[in-house]
Amino acid sequence: MNIAIIGAGLAGLSCALTLEKHGHSADIFEQSKTIGFKLRIAELMTPVLHAPINDVVQFFSEHHDIHLKPTSSVQKIHVHSPHASSFVEGKLGFINMRGDHPEAYEKQLAEQLVHSKIHYNQHVSYEEVAKAYTHVVVATGDPMDTEKFQPFDTAFKSTFAGAIVSGDFKRNEVHTWFDTTFAPKGMAYLLPHSESQGTLVVVYPQYEDTLKQDPDKLWKATLAHASETLNQTIVIEDAFSIKDYIVGKSAYPRIGNTFFVGNCFGAITPFLGFGQTGSILSGIYAAQDMCGLGQYEELTQSLYQDYHDSLTLRRAIERLSNHQLDLVTKSLRIKAVENAITEPNMNVLKLISRIIHPFSRKST
Repeated sequence: MNIAIIGAGLAGLSCALTLEKHGHSADIFEQSKTIGFKLRIAELMTPVLHAPINDVVQFFSEHHDIHLKPTSSVQKIHVHSPHASSFVEGKLGFINMRGDHPEAYEKQLAEQLVHSKIHYNQHVSYEEVAKAYTHVVVATGDPMDTEKFQPFDTAFKSTFAGAIVSGDFKRNEVHTWFDTTFAPKGMAYLLPHSESQGTLVVVYPQYEDTLKQDPDKLWKATLAHASETLNQTIVIEDAFSIKDYIVGKSAYPRIGNTFFVGNCFGAITPFLGFGQTGSILSGIYAAQDMCGLGQYEELTQSLYQDYHDSLTLRRAIERLSNHQLDLVTKSLRIKAVENAITEPNMNVLKLISRIIHPFSRKST
């Protein structure tokens, strides 16, 4: 086999690493001059999104010989709605850095490569690569590249506004806010990098009604609510914004000897908007197929199911008023509910959907 991977992100690098574990190598074409996108942000990897994988760092290390070093583990997730606050406690995942941070996950993966070569500053077309290689992995991170070959079902586009912020944080505790006044049909979250620095983000879908709202006002309101909740002044260090961020899925994971991985496959989970676990898994699964260790179409069925479960949950949350969001938040105070959410091997997406279902039908 002669394998080309277009894109040196999480999915592409995981694919190359897995190929190397089984005696193969790949040429990786990266259009940037370095590994990692331009932003420097924190992201969350949590078993909430990919049951029954409870400890994703241990899973990738023990099952796939891919080693990740997160910034910190998450022991508590606080959930805030307009007039209620609750939390769940347990082994709830990991915070890690992305983008141009020196310890970003994509940089960690690149450092583990031995035989595969990354060709930097190479903006190659699929057509020219396909002529020279027997197998091509599309891992650019852009679903529009998938649409050149097949349908890509876009669930929605999102707007992100956020910043690296400074303050006094507990690095093992994540804060989330569900409030339609500043996160319409979306959410805000704070992921600490350390005791003094973190990433604060508000993200919401770009629907006709949400697009009418002023993004600057929503961001300022998010910052104010976060400061009030944490009872401190949170200071912006480096602000950023992203529009038209596509969340969706491909119709087919593979066409001929072309594999679609990461965002080009549909690895973003619509509920929280994170896609790291799915991206890495899609890269691993594509490599396993090429090595004769399974069929990519079958291996990715669990990722498609995670996507659909996550989208169902998001649609349910989008229908909730602030009053209903308060009811859901208060339900997390029930010990049986918290225990069920933190139970190993529990499909948390389906569980939360069941919790939300009766509230979504109550009148305000």
